[in-house]
Amino acid sequence: MTKTWSHIDILIRILHINIMLGFIGAYFTGDNEDLHQVHMMFGYIILIGITVRVIWHFLSPRISSTTPFGIKKRSNIAIRAIKKSLSHANFKSIFSKNSIHSISIALFQISIVLIFLVIPIVVGLGYATEHVNFSLKDLHEFFANLFLALVLLHVSTLILNSIFAKHFQGWSMLKMTLSDAKITKLAALCLLILIGTFSFFYLRM
Repeated sequence: MTKTWSHIDILIRILHINIMLGFIGAYFTGDNEDLHQVHMMFGYIILIGITVRVIWHFLSPRISSTTPFGIKKRSNIAIRAIKKSLSHANFKSIFSKNSIHSISIALFQISIVLIFLVIPIVVGLGYATEHVNFSLKDLHEFFANLFLALVLLHVSTLILNSIFAKHFQGWSMLKMTLSDAKITKLAALCLLILIGTFSFFYLRM
């Protein structure tokens, strides 16, 4: 099978949306005791998304036509973006268009790396709060708020970079495509079925 340079396929897009919606749902149901079951469901949906994302990182290059970025690759991209932004950083040009654009790109890449790192902590602390020690609730909420801040940084720099580029750069992550390998589309379908089935039975417990 011929490999492509793309690191975004339909499964990665669905996982991105799944984790995004899962966090939004979990965040806004966290303080409502009547919706605690729903809050936990969203937490487990995020866990499913993280697990599938890790598995797909190692499995995709072997069976599909894409090679998703992992934390190492994304960190290298972030480091290069930081070095480029620092090369523009001086008192005379710090507010120039090029400098602001470079800093925005660096912050965007940094937000992705930190999101990768923080979201498992949020989910892990949520599980520990529920099943091990409820006193971890404050720590869980701290990292949940930190994750929200990173998401806001991610979205704001995406918008700023899109303004500089004069087109919406997030479209590549949101648009759906049927041009991926059949195995990738099958994996995406199985993920949707898994999430839907889990959600249905969990809420009936």
